[in-house]
Formats: sequence, C-alpha cells, structure tokens
Amino acid sequence: MAISLQTNVASMIAENNLSINNNFQTQTITRLTSGYRINSSGDDAAGLAVANSYRSTVAELNQGVRNANDGVSTLQIIDGGLANISTMLDRMKTLATQAASNTFTGSRATLDGEYQTLMTEIDRQAGNIGLGTTNAVNSVNMGVYIGGGGTVAANSQVQVALAGSMVDRGGLGLTGTSVTGATNGLTLGTANLNTAAKFLVGGTQVFTFTNIGGAGVASATVTVAGGSAGITATQALQSLNSQLAPYGITAGLDNTGKLQFSSTVSFTAAAAAGSAGTDLTGGAIVAANSAPFANTTGTANALSAITALNTAIGNLGTVQGIVGAGENKLQYAINLANSQITSFSAADSRIRDADVATEAANLTKAQVLEQASVAAMAQANAAPQIVLALLKG
Repeated sequence: MAISLQTNVASMIAENNLSINNNFQTQTITRLTSGYRINSSGDDAAGLAVANSYRSTVAELNQGVRNANDGVSTLQIIDGGLANISTMLDRMKTLATQAASNTFTGSRATLDGEYQTLMTEIDRQAGNIGLGTTNAVNSVNMGVYIGGGGTVAANSQVQVALAGSMVDRGGLGLTGTSVTGATNGLTLGTANLNTAAKFLVGGTQVFTFTNIGGAGVASATVTVAGGSAGITATQALQSLNSQLAPYGITAGLDNTGKLQFSSTVSFTAAAAAGSAGTDLTGGAIVAANSAPFANTTGTANALSAITALNTAIGNLGTVQGIVGAGENKLQYAINLANSQITSFSAADSRIRDADVATEAANLTKAQVLEQASVAAMAQANAAPQIVLALLKG
C-alpha cells in the first residue's frame, strides 16, 4: 500500500472496528442489565415471534388454572349439598323401614310428618345448590376453559356432564311417596302427573264432588284453569285444595302419580275432559265412589316408599359420581396446565433470556477489543508523522 498523507486507511479501519466493538459492548451491557438476550426485534426477529407465542400460551394457562380452581370450588359446593341430601335420604329410609313393620304400634302419621318435611328440605337444598327442577342453575354441562390445546378448542376445555342432574324429590323419584298406612283415597283417572311438565295449556277442567256419607256436608264443583302457559301438577293440586278445603276434601297424588282425593266422609267424584291441553285425569271420569279417608294402618305405602328410596339413593349416587369425576378431571387438568406453564416458560426463557455467563465473558472481550481498537487507532493516526522523515534533507 502506498504511503499517503491524504488518506489514512489504517486509521479508518481502526475507527470502523472501534465502532463495531463499541456496539458489541453496548449490546452486551444491555443484555446483562435487562436479563434478556432479545431486547428488540432486531436482536432475533424469528426467535422473538416464537418466544411471544410461548409467553401468550403461559398467560392463557395461568388464567386457565384459575378457571379450573373456580370450577373445583363450584363442584365442591355441590358435592357438600349432595352429601347432606344423602344423609336425609338415610333418615327417610329409617322412617320408612320403621313404618313398614307390622309390629309398629305408634303413629305412622307422625312418621310421615317428618318424612314429608325431609322431602321439602331436599327440594330446598337441591335448589340451593342449583340442582332443583325450579332452580336448575348448575344442571347443564359445565365447560371450563383451561387452554393449552392450540388451535383445537375442544382440547382446551374440560366438560362436566351435569345436564339433567336434578336431585329434588322429582329428580330422585320420590314424588307422591309417604310412610302413612294404607288409605282409602279415591284415585281419579289414569294419568301419571309426574310425567308431564304442563297441564291444561289454554284450557280448563271441571270436577264435581257429591257427598254420600254424611248429613250437612255440601257437594262441590271446582274448576282448574291452566291459563295460556299451562300449570304444573303442583300448581294443579294447589288450585284443587284451595277450592276443596271448605268441603273437607284433599287432593294429592298416589304412589304412581295419579290424582287422588281423600275425605273424612264418603263421596262420589266426576270429572269432565279438559277443554284444551293435557288434562289431569287422562280422560273424563263420569263417577267414582270412595270410602271415608280414615284408615291409617298397614304397611303398603311404607314398602313402596322403601322401593322409591332405594331408587333415589341410586339416582343421587349417579349425580355424586358425575360431580366427583368432574372434580378429579379438573384437578388432573390443573396438574397438566401447571406442567405446561413450566415447560412453555422454560422454552420462552431459552429463546428470550440472556445467558449471564456468556454475556459476562462477552463484556470482557468487548472491553479488551475496544481498548485495543483505541490503541491501534492512536498508532494509525501517528503513522503519517513518519512520512516527515522522508522530507528531511
């Protein structure tokens, strides 16, 4: 290379390398002080895209774990209610067993009073935990979004099949059961009122009761109206009883869900067919006789109640199994999500985080190179001075 006073090439090379080394040192210091290898898109654009995907998945899974824990809490609340209902069924089974024995000499009416109270409490508690017919809050499939399933949404959710899991008296199959003695109530019709949700939609049905067993007791004609929306069996019984109370006649359901009337005197009953909708008897009943409703002895009702309670215990166990399996599924899902959070975080760290040992070594290297560049640049700047020796004569 020719010696030149105009262009100091060596100085230019030293200046360029000094700039490169200074940038290298600045980048190393940035990584050490931030803790990240990637501090801007330019550091590693492809790696940043992958790392951001991992970080987004971690954020999704962290919320998913909270969702799953909320789901476990909800199921635990339901589970506690189911356990309480199970205890009440045990007590009802005790009462029914006591009343089913011919050696029982006490009052079956007293036993039935407690039995019916427990059924009412089962209805209340079933509604309280959202598994009652009139308060079916939780009786739909519970879907808990946890995440981690990528583009397949089904892989990111846990389903708990609570749909149809009613644990009130209707859901358990206890409607109409009792532990009283055999009765002489009048069963009117063949319709099972436990199998339909609404009756007499847009229609009415007329019942006529004629006293045949005692002086001074009037006959009665009552009408049950369904209205435009129809009425439930419970509402139909309430309508009948409110109208029949002055006549000493009581409406209820027998063990098969059929309409049954009782009274302290004998009477005949007749029913017209409903004018619209599903009627309460299954067809018009011209006349039916009844003996006085006074017999409270016998074990038939209690034996039927025991059968119904055995079914109810099985039905409740099915719901408890669904709830328990749901708790376990969610716990397993939480365990997987926590494992995925750790794995995705580690993958993100390997791409995004700085290797402190490597960067510390790089800092030392950058400092040495920068110092060497400064020294070399000083030498390069001094080199043109040598040319002056050629000019001395």
